[in-house]
Amino acid sequence: MSKMRLGWYAGVSTALAGAVIMSAFHQRANFYSAMVYLAQSNFCLLALVNFSLLLYSSFVYGLTRLCYGTLRAVEVEQLTERAWFAITETCLAMTIFREEIGAWFLVMFTALVTGKVWGWIGDGRVEFLEQQPPPNPRLFHLRLSISLAMSFLYDVWILRYAVHNVIQQARPNMMVMFLFEFAVLATCSWRTGARYILVLAEQNIVKVQTRKRLLERRQEVREQRESIIRQRQQAAAAGEETPANDEPLPSEDDVDEMDIEVPGWATKGEWVLWLDLLSEDMIKLGIYVAFFFMLLMFYGLPIHIMRDLFMTSRDFVKRLHALLRYRRAIQEMNRYPDATAEDLAQENTCIICREEMRPWDPVGNPSAIDRVRPKKLPCSHILHLGCLKSWLERQQVCPTCRSPVTADRARQQAPAGNDEAAVGQRRQDEQQRAPREGGPRIFNLGPIRLGFGGNNQQVRELARQFGVPQIAGHPPPAAAPAPTPTQSQPTIGDNIQSIGNLIQQSEQMVQREMQRLHMAQQELQIAQLLMVELQRLQQRACSRAPTTVSGPADFPRRSTAIGESAHGPPRGDRKHARHSRG
Repeated sequence: MSKMRLGWYAGVSTALAGAVIMSAFHQRANFYSAMVYLAQSNFCLLALVNFSLLLYSSFVYGLTRLCYGTLRAVEVEQLTERAWFAITETCLAMTIFREEIGAWFLVMFTALVTGKVWGWIGDGRVEFLEQQPPPNPRLFHLRLSISLAMSFLYDVWILRYAVHNVIQQARPNMMVMFLFEFAVLATCSWRTGARYILVLAEQNIVKVQTRKRLLERRQEVREQRESIIRQRQQAAAAGEETPANDEPLPSEDDVDEMDIEVPGWATKGEWVLWLDLLSEDMIKLGIYVAFFFMLLMFYGLPIHIMRDLFMTSRDFVKRLHALLRYRRAIQEMNRYPDATAEDLAQENTCIICREEMRPWDPVGNPSAIDRVRPKKLPCSHILHLGCLKSWLERQQVCPTCRSPVTADRARQQAPAGNDEAAVGQRRQDEQQRAPREGGPRIFNLGPIRLGFGGNNQQVRELARQFGVPQIAGHPPPAAAPAPTPTQSQPTIGDNIQSIGNLIQQSEQMVQREMQRLHMAQQELQIAQLLMVELQRLQQRACSRAPTTVSGPADFPRRSTAIGESAHGPPRGDRKHARHSRG
């Protein structure tokens, strides 16, 4: 449907532009007068500009198909949303400048939207490359490298033109807006290209490690094969009988490249975080601050850029904190204990990669890599070391229970098993601290204090602290007895057991509801079938009722009975009914 609409639009635009040009040359005697007529007529300018945009859009679409191939549905949807937002933002920005909108502004505006769309497609393709390998790697990398280079050169070229134009005019005008916009675009293009280089470097490192590990594994298989052959020869020389069901000899061809595990590039995540912090946030923040103060100095408060300035500042602070937390988590991650066989007996599946975890034994398995090393977090959840590193690049919390993994070292170290007093004291402190943490939120506004989120007991407690008398008839509730060290406290194991029981009960309830829904669905299907059969019987009865049976002379009574039933009772019955009514 969209292609049909686009075809109609292209056809109508072409026909309208051709009709305008033919009308101009028909009404005017020479070429110059025809061009003057086209330039002075608003309708002719609208038709020609529309046709020019159609030609330019067709050229950009063809170039996109050449460099990127067919766009996915997700990419088209994202581009549509972001393009409309960028167009609206730019139209809002141009209202600050006190200049007329001419043809050159439309050219620069179209160039700006083209650069943004081209950069968004390239950024999305790099993210797609990080998630999964492309079906045709050589063609994909050729297209992507050419398109990223074109994007960066395009942004730098127009940025250079805007800088020269602003320097020559020596006054702030609408070209200043395009200067800063293309400066941001050039920064984003450089960041996308640098991230693509990091992805290529990681793939190269993984390829080299895989090739090296494959050779080592084949060498191990070769040595194992030679050892088995040597043992069999020695057994044959000693006169020992060889068993009939000998195991087949291991072959080098059985070693597949897909079964090889390599550590990869461990520091790639930190490089990506530094790249995003410097290019995506720090440089953009500097550009937006300079643009903001320039517009504030010459034109007034630029409302359109305040959102971008705030969002960039917030992203810069958040990314800086995330980088610091990531470095702290990486340093503390090496202090986490390795998961034992008893720990893996309860939970042996990594929540991130969904693969089975095995106990770490570098002595018994020297070929094991450090990435699959199971690590036990402070919250007792177990993950692969490599999966944990990749997760910490995005969030610094446990992926299962969302508890922070960068806690203080004192909280991470569990107390000894014989230190019961320390355990009881810590639990008492937590219980005493829990009511304070769950209390109302209070804001101090000079002599006024506003509280939110408190229940009745907390309101009475606040009233008692401020000396407000209690309302008669509503005595304060009796406080719960403070726990003593001798009282039994629920342990972590009991809590886990109770949580497991609740989960099991929930699963049983869900299964019962599913069975009820299945039975209800079957009953509904049977009712629908009965309804269809009833309608069929009614239609069959209605089709037979008005027809008069005309058969041979042997059945006069049947036709008469049918006629009577169809047209009413006999005449005698009608008279009897009339007398009874009278």
